[in-house]
Amino acid sequence: MFINIENLYFEYPDGLNAVFSGLNLRLESGWRLGVVGENGYGKTTLLKLLSGELKGRGRITAGLNFVRFPCVISDGAKTAYELFYEIAPEAQLWRLQKELGLLRLDEEALYRPFDTLSGGEQTKFQLAAVFSQEAFVLIDEPTDHLDLHGRRRLADYLSGKNGFIVVSHDRSFLDGCCDHILAFERTGAYLTRGNYSVYFAEREKRRAADAAKKERLEGERARLSRSAARAAGWGANAESAISNKNGRLSDSHAVIDRGFLSAKSAKTQKRAKVIADRYSRADEGIKKLLKGIEETEELRLQPQSFFRPQYVRLRNICVSIAQRQIFGGLSLDICEGERIAVTGGNGCGKSTLLRLICGILGEQFKISGEKDISPRLKISYVPQMCEAEGYLGVYAAKYGIDEWYFKAILSKLGFSADDFDRDMSRFSQGQKKKCALARSLCEKANIYIWDEPLNYLDISSREQIESAITASGATLLFVEHDATFVKNVATRTIEL
Repeated sequence: MFINIENLYFEYPDGLNAVFSGLNLRLESGWRLGVVGENGYGKTTLLKLLSGELKGRGRITAGLNFVRFPCVISDGAKTAYELFYEIAPEAQLWRLQKELGLLRLDEEALYRPFDTLSGGEQTKFQLAAVFSQEAFVLIDEPTDHLDLHGRRRLADYLSGKNGFIVVSHDRSFLDGCCDHILAFERTGAYLTRGNYSVYFAEREKRRAADAAKKERLEGERARLSRSAARAAGWGANAESAISNKNGRLSDSHAVIDRGFLSAKSAKTQKRAKVIADRYSRADEGIKKLLKGIEETEELRLQPQSFFRPQYVRLRNICVSIAQRQIFGGLSLDICEGERIAVTGGNGCGKSTLLRLICGILGEQFKISGEKDISPRLKISYVPQMCEAEGYLGVYAAKYGIDEWYFKAILSKLGFSADDFDRDMSRFSQGQKKKCALARSLCEKANIYIWDEPLNYLDISSREQIESAITASGATLLFVEHDATFVKNVATRTIEL
């Protein structure tokens, strides 16, 4: 069975540009299809159009019943069991129990209020509910509340399913569960048979070809520009010769000479016009071609060396709260140039360790052991949850960073011009997180400490961040559940 999308057009009422204009796709319902692209390129919009939540112009034919994750939760105080029959009224309980077992979620969670479940438990319950139905499942960002191990288990679960569409920014997750990739890029929609790694390899080949084409076209434009300038000079010289009436020939010869010059001038000017027209047409064509070539602006980190190579020294550290030990017996050295990933399950103390090193753990925490961190060490910290208020210019001044560079980074992370004029208290949590990350990229620091920095970032932005880190030689301690990012960035890993 096929999902046919023909000449699809859609724009939001307050949007400046159409999200889709003349989109044509033919997708097989048996594909495990991953959808990728920069923020604002229409990934979630596509799922909503397929599910019928949004209406566009054009035609979508499938003959399928679509259901979408995340589900609509009517009342978080209801038990998951009660919500199941709202989400999937035609489904049978044994199907839900089977899916819960595959997702490794204890059935006991069904009888607790939905709001009391952890983020990971809520995700697993909703996925079990949608896959309990006789429907084609559309999945939007299922990994947000899952740690690294949870993401691997979810990829294994989905790899056993026959047909779905999933939107995700986690490259390892897409590699683990998808057999086709639909990528929305500036130049159009690209469909690749294979997982994300296959798509990435093909995209890099296209970008290399585009870069070579750009170099050739710009050389051609420069040559045509020089030719047009020479032709304009010929025309001007010919006109000057005709207008000069002080030649040494007799009047009769001058008449013949001026006639000859007029003919020559007309021929020269015609030639100049032909060259100028060629340049104009070529220039327009080149501009159109270059406009379609995807270019990625570089981001930069600005690390500063410290007076000693060992930045952090912890020995036998124990942290507890309210008689509960979060972790104990921890020893850790962080030296200049290291990029250390902190891994472990939810609740094992990863964020607590980062805040301990930053010196911002609250008084309710009891700490023992030896901690050697110079008060002169400049730390740039990005917390897991970010709060901010006021305007971006005031925020930049507070941290002593360049306002225009700060806003340029935010533009690359998906901010619009309208966002720059809003108070940060009105930003979403995702926008606040991007502000904290952009601010850290602007700061000159000895060590960067980032807690889940990639939340809400698309794959292109993640790749830019990776390049900025590895090219800078910065010292970095971070928590992140994107396995590809950890693999590409970390020089070593510690597990709590």
